[in-house]
Amino acid sequence: MLKRLLFPFTVFLVATAILYYSPLVSDSFRPKPYNPQQLVRAEVVEVLTDDVRADFAVPSIVIGRQRLLVKILEGDQAGEEHEVMNNISRLHNVYLQPGDEFILLIRQRGDAKIYWPFNHDRAGAVYWMLGLMVALILIMGKMQGLNSIVSLYFTGSLLIGVLIPGLFAGLNPVLLTIVLMAVKIVVNFLLVAGYNRKSLVAMLGTLGGVIVAGVIAQFFGEMAQLNGLYLDKGEDLIYLGSNNQLQVRWLLFVAIMVSALGAVMDVAISMVSSYHELREVSPEQPESERLIATINIGRDIMGTMTNTLILAFVGSSLTTIMMVWGFQMPVIQFMNIPAISLAMIHGLAGSIGLIMTIPITLLFASVVYNRGKN
Repeated sequence: MLKRLLFPFTVFLVATAILYYSPLVSDSFRPKPYNPQQLVRAEVVEVLTDDVRADFAVPSIVIGRQRLLVKILEGDQAGEEHEVMNNISRLHNVYLQPGDEFILLIRQRGDAKIYWPFNHDRAGAVYWMLGLMVALILIMGKMQGLNSIVSLYFTGSLLIGVLIPGLFAGLNPVLLTIVLMAVKIVVNFLLVAGYNRKSLVAMLGTLGGVIVAGVIAQFFGEMAQLNGLYLDKGEDLIYLGSNNQLQVRWLLFVAIMVSALGAVMDVAISMVSSYHELREVSPEQPESERLIATINIGRDIMGTMTNTLILAFVGSSLTTIMMVWGFQMPVIQFMNIPAISLAMIHGLAGSIGLIMTIPITLLFASVVYNRGKN
């Protein structure tokens, strides 16, 4: 039992070390905030004035103004009480009542401090959902569930502690992403499947599939005159990373590799598992028949997984598509909206990478499993 826990525990320590030391290493090139400000938790002590009304377009919310007496719960000013104005609109809809906890923005402007209700405190809901997910994974998966959680934690440490700081440091996004995805893939399959031929083939097939997806996204993105600037907040990144030569052009490649990785991993392990089981059940079966049978299994997987990727990217652009339909926009105009084109290229590139994972994985499976046979 201790041996089985040794590797997950080591991965957990490495991920924790990455998250701990990353801010220290990246502090020299991390963009500095334009305005000195802090976000702290606060509580509404009393609603002094409440001039709000139901929004005629969205009756379930209110708009208007409030004057609040609030108490700061954390930070250097913990325990202090201040009067704040709360302007409530559709976009900034932070309607508060006595006893509500929320996030208060404190910004220094000259010699004065500005206090503004920034947002509802939503962290509690997220943490409860996270706890529920972890509990279900552990109950259903037991040791495999624990390995899955450690793998997810390690992935987060690579993205937050290495990939993002590395991009701001001006490192080559393509090489950095490929290396990090390779490390992620290796650690994930070692945790989930152990070290054997099945996991080795799944590693190689997954890496091949996500690289294909990234290359396709970058190639056709540039053909369509799209680049990282058209990603959400892409233009804002130029101002954040101008002094560090942030290579925005290649962010399409990075984005598609990260977003398609999960689906490609599923396909790769499914393909090699099918091949492995066919080989175990019928070792005398000719290799050509085994490959054809595995490809037939892959066709069924492909049909559902491509829908998953396309629908995921369409869902991220749902409101934009609704606006287009509402304005009765011509197809030629619809197809050439950068956000729509980008979502299509992302979905299609991910699907192509997923499809190509099937033959790539089978090629590696045939080579690895039959190496030295003759």
